Amino acid sequence: GVTVLEHDRKPAVVTPDYIHNAALRGAIKSVLKWISANTEDRVNAVTSLEKMRLPILFLASKNNHLTLMTLLLQLGADANLRNSKGFTTIEMLFTDVTFKRGDISLRVRLLLSWGARYILDGVEWRHNLSNARKWGYHK
Repeated sequence: GVTVLEHDRKPAVVTPDYIHNAALRGAIKSVLKWISANTEDRVNAVTSLEKMRLPILFLASKNNHLTLMTLLLQLGADANLRNSKGFTTIEMLFTDVTFKRGDISLRVRLLLSWGARYILDGVEWRHNLSNARKWGYHK
C-alpha cells in the first residue's frame, strides 16, 4: 500500500501589492481593514512567489513596525510561517541587511514571546551570533 500524507491547510492567501507596500510602511489602518474584509486567513497572507512568499508579519517586521507586528500576532499571525526559501520571520531578521537598519532585539523578543522558534545548528548559530556581535546587538 501507499501512504498518502495530507494536511488540512488551505493555500496561503496572496497579499496584493498595495497591502505589501502598506505593511512595509506600517500603515496599520490599511492592513487591518484588508485583513478584516474577508473570512480568509488574511493575517497569514504571503507575497507572490516572485517576491519570495514573504509573510505579512515579516513585511511589518522588516521596517521595525512593532505595533503592526503586535496586532498581527494578536489576530493570529503564525510567528513560524516560512517563506519560499524556508525561512521564518525571526530567521530573516538575522542578516547584515537587517542589522544595518538598526537594533532587532525588540522584534526578536516580540516574536519569541509569541512562540517563534529559532533553532539552528552550531555553525549557523555561531555565524549569526558573530554577526550580532559585529553589529553590537548581542545582548
